[in-house]
Amino acid sequence: MKYLITLLLLIPALAWSAPQKPTVQRRAAAPKTSPKKATAFNGFRVVVVFGGQKNYFTVWQDSRGKFYAYSKGGSPTIGSISDPNFNALTAQSRQIASLKGSNVATCPRANIQLYHGNRYVQGTCIGLKNQTAMSMTQLANILATMQ
Repeated sequence: MKYLITLLLLIPALAWSAPQKPTVQRRAAAPKTSPKKATAFNGFRVVVVFGGQKNYFTVWQDSRGKFYAYSKGGSPTIGSISDPNFNALTAQSRQIASLKGSNVATCPRANIQLYHGNRYVQGTCIGLKNQTAMSMTQLANILATMQ
């Protein structure tokens, strides 16, 4: 009988001291202001492949201004660009994106590729005699003279 009374007294005490189940947490309240979105890449990249050599040209705009970069596989040379030049280059890249391109897989050792952000937009073989190749070569030449 003593054991039974002792057990009856100890069981509730042990149950109370045992770790409790975690309670269900409520969802956090929605923020009062919307979170800031990551700034999108506002610009374009041109990759010129000629033989075993790749040249990268990048034109972009961020909160500090408008810039261009040139890289031949190493660290880039970065410079600033004026508003009219930035707008002209951006307009030319949009015009090129609307033209009909060619498959750069047919000319893997001599091609020009245009990217808007990280998205491949247009490509052409160097030496083709069409409007796209002429416009892309002209854009690459302009970017090459800026360095």
